[in-house]
Amino acid sequence: MSATSPQSPASNTSLGPVVRLRNRVHTELPSHPALPPATNNARPSIAEYAAAALAEADTFMTSYLPRTFKTKSKDKRSPPSTAPVELLTHEISCAELPASAKPKGSSGTAETWFARTSIHENAAKTGAASWEEFDRGTRANHCEREDDYTPDVLDAHLVFDWSEELAKLDKKVGEWEDVGAEVREMVHNIPPPLNDRAFTVMCIWAKRPARNDWLVVQLPVDPRGLPGTKYADRPKITAGQYVSIERGELVDDGKNVRWQMGTASDAGGVLPMWAQKLGVPGAVVKDVGLFMQYCEDQRKGKA
Repeated sequence: MSATSPQSPASNTSLGPVVRLRNRVHTELPSHPALPPATNNARPSIAEYAAAALAEADTFMTSYLPRTFKTKSKDKRSPPSTAPVELLTHEISCAELPASAKPKGSSGTAETWFARTSIHENAAKTGAASWEEFDRGTRANHCEREDDYTPDVLDAHLVFDWSEELAKLDKKVGEWEDVGAEVREMVHNIPPPLNDRAFTVMCIWAKRPARNDWLVVQLPVDPRGLPGTKYADRPKITAGQYVSIERGELVDDGKNVRWQMGTASDAGGVLPMWAQKLGVPGAVVKDVGLFMQYCEDQRKGKA
């Protein structure tokens, strides 16, 4: 690994420096033909970067989240999904972050996370979704699919991707397969008088057939100086940032699918953080029903 390559968590419950609510500038991104060379050619390869991000996200969802997050509600409903949704939350303090990820001059809460867990029948029928539908609709090409089934997403502009680089690796990174990585501008509608928001993210997705699970990681990126952006300087569009992890897993001998998501965000602008914290939980739960409706529409040829 190069000097600037991200590192994996030190233990199975510690927090790492990569999956954080922190805009990374373009010089921190993996090597790509569209990006200028970093100082001393210190950029990590996409394989190095993806491996570290996936390992850190896996640790967060399977070890850190169950150990630290608190349940707000175990029985949220999100029609037409028939599965109850458990809503969880956790505040990460600045002191808990690794030194390289600590906000300068800050103390107290660094990130407020909301998460959800729902267990769905592994079946392509109303109110549920099959493992294959989850894989196609929430893992592979995640940002494009999110644009398809989330009404508030106005655009998912592709800035650039690492498809050619990953194709040379047969889309395999360590134990992960069908790995994809790209940078997109996710534009979300915000009700007036507030501006719409543009979130620039690096999205990494992969599956692990040996363990019957998959992951999607979205990391915030600073659009300034990034080639190929569309919304970086648009009037009446405010830049925001979010970090998120989604995980799918076959459980109960393949009869059910456990679907989890965790996110921390800052919508920027004049919207105070206390108001943002009121709105995020509902949106997190609502996405479950939106995806189930998307699957139903797909089956009927309506989507």
